[in-house]
Amino acid sequence: SRNDPGKVGLMHVGVFILLLLSGERNFGVRLNKLYLTRVPMDLPIFTGNHADLLILVFHKIITCGHHRLQPLFDCILTIIVNISPYLKQMCMVSASKLMHLLEAFSTPWFLFANHTNYHLVFFLLEIFNNIIQYQFDGNAHLMYSIIRKRHVFHQLSNLPEDPSSVSKPTRKRADQEAEQQMFSNEEWQPSKEWVASWRKKLPLQTIMRLLQVLVPQVEKICIDKNLTDESE
Repeated sequence: SRNDPGKVGLMHVGVFILLLLSGERNFGVRLNKLYLTRVPMDLPIFTGNHADLLILVFHKIITCGHHRLQPLFDCILTIIVNISPYLKQMCMVSASKLMHLLEAFSTPWFLFANHTNYHLVFFLLEIFNNIIQYQFDGNAHLMYSIIRKRHVFHQLSNLPEDPSSVSKPTRKRADQEAEQQMFSNEEWQPSKEWVASWRKKLPLQTIMRLLQVLVPQVEKICIDKNLTDESE
């Protein structure tokens, strides 16, 4: 139905209903119930709860959805922001999908292609911050994903403000994925002042502090146990 124009309106209604529900604490808490029903869907195989299912469905909509669903991206991420303080234990698959969205949306080409694209990064960082602050203990999979992809956060903290680098960013594979998901404004010309106006507000402090504490500990464990491969 994602690619069926006749059902796009139905998906809009569904997302807005979920947006309303996500404002209720009980809804967020109940999403922690284990997902046992196996409805045929084009989603990765996972073992987790209903929150994992919701995140995987939203990731699918964002990365493979109809272009008319693009206006829903803010609503979709707002839903995840609203439920994030209650997510007790994300599975590895959904944690990886959230990181994939941040990796795609935080590339310079995507950020500077439109004057509102950076909003998506703010939403995702807020999701990570909420889980770190309120549900750190049960979310080892997400913490692992953050550590493994720590270069994404370091790149964001060192995002260039120089107009020359803003105008002609390097386009990598992740950029190409993001390009397919969001309209770019061909007439948009980012300025140094525009970048500075939101770059300094990126909520990276909590995540960077987490990395400062956990990365040395993880590296020490790997050295002590002679682990050299991520699969170990």
